[in-house]
Amino acid sequence: MEKRYFVLKKGYLNINEEFFYFNDHGNWQTCEILKETETPKLTFFYASNYIINIIYTGLVVIFAFLIIQKEISFSFIPLLVLTVIHLLNRKYQLKHFKVPLHKIEHIILRNQDLTVKFASVKNVPITYTVTLDDERETKDIQLFLQEHFQPKLSIA
Repeated sequence: MEKRYFVLKKGYLNINEEFFYFNDHGNWQTCEILKETETPKLTFFYASNYIINIIYTGLVVIFAFLIIQKEISFSFIPLLVLTVIHLLNRKYQLKHFKVPLHKIEHIILRNQDLTVKFASVKNVPITYTVTLDDERETKDIQLFLQEHFQPKLSIA
C-alpha cells in the first residue's frame, strides 16, 4: 500500500502500511513520533484525578522542603503552571495520535464524515469521527478505502 494523506477540516489523515495518523500537518517525519491513543477524550475524571495527584505531590514536596529549610517560603504558582501545561499537552495529544491498522475494527464513510472504530492501547473500543475537507477529498478517500480496507468499510 502506498503512503497517502487526506485533508480534513481540522488537520490531516496520513495512512501508510502500518498506521492511520490523525495530526495537524501532512509531514511524514513528524507522524512517526505520534503515540497511540489511550482515549480520545479529556474527561472531567481524568482532569480532576490528575489535579488531585499534583496537589498530593505538591504537599509532599512542601512538607519535605519545610523539614529541610525549617521555614515557609514555597509558592503554589509553579505547581499551577505545571498542571495547566500538562492538561494542554494532554488535549493536544488527544487530537494527534496514530492507530495501528490491525486495531481498526470498522470504518464508516457518511457524507463528509469519516468514523473509525478501533481498539486503544488498553484495548478499549473507541469511535473517532473526523470531517473531510471537501467533496473531492471525500471521493478520493472513498476510492482509497475501498481498494485497501474493503472488508472493514461501510459507506452510507
